[in-house]
Order: sequence, then C-alpha cells, then structure tokens
Amino acid sequence: MNKTILAITTTFLVLAFLPSFGNAEDEKPLTQEEKARQKMLKLEAANALWRLKNSLEKDAFYSGRIRLNVWRSTAIEAGTFDQAQYDEFKEQLYVKSVNDSMKCYEEFILEEDFYNANICLQTWRMHSTELGTYDKTQYEALKEKLKQARVAKATREAEDQETEGTQP
Repeated sequence: MNKTILAITTTFLVLAFLPSFGNAEDEKPLTQEEKARQKMLKLEAANALWRLKNSLEKDAFYSGRIRLNVWRSTAIEAGTFDQAQYDEFKEQLYVKSVNDSMKCYEEFILEEDFYNANICLQTWRMHSTELGTYDKTQYEALKEKLKQARVAKATREAEDQETEGTQP
C-alpha cells in the first residue's frame, strides 16, 4: 500500500514539475538576431492585418479570404494570433459575401442572365450555410423566382418570333 502511494506521489510530483522545466528553456534571453526576426514578424503581421481590413471593405470574397489566411499565418508565426479576432473577420467576410451574392442575383435576374444569377444564388446558399443563416424556404423561393424569370423570357421570345413570322 505504501509503495503504491509513494509511486503515485512520485508520478504526481514529476508531472507537476515537468512543465516548469520546459518553461525554463523558453525563458532564455533572445539574441539580437532573434529580436530583429521577432520584430520583423510582428511588422509583417501588422501589415497583413491592415491589408485584411482594407480588403474586407473593398475586395470580393476570394481576395478577402486570401488576405484572411495570410494574416492568420503571419500572426501565428509572430505569436500575435487571436482566434476570436480571426472568427470575427471570417464572419464579416461571409456576411459581406452573402449580401453581395444577393445583390448579384437580383441584378442578373433583371439583366436576364440566368446562368450567372444561379451562380450568385449558389454562392449565397453556401456562404449563408457557413454563417448558419441559411433559410431553405427563402432559397426555394429564390430558385422559383429564377425559374419563372426563365419561363417568362422564353415565352416572350416565342411570342416575338411568332409576331415576326406573321408580319409581311
């Protein structure tokens, strides 16, 4: 019994002090070269963050997604990465994409460019699903609107052909 308690106590003490041995190595003072590298990494991360914020305002989804990934990797390397901030930027990017996709869908419907309207609709569906805001009823209504617009155009074109054929 005493041997078991001694073994458990020894194991506990070893496990309790192992992290402190690892930290002792990490707390070595940095050399000038390491300090300069760390400073450069933080500068790169700050620049990537600025580019990301600018991209969120001005660029389309894929450009913004690239900027988000570049910022994440530079921030991780610099030791300044914040997961909550990353999640916030990602959400902003997807919200912007969902809104842009809906505008794009409506514009292409008006222009009777149904192929591109469908691409915008599918982008809206995928990105709203990613956000957790996808509404199947709304999607089905938008799909039906696209279908009706196609039918209306086809009917109008058929009537125009009939009218042209009957004119002398």
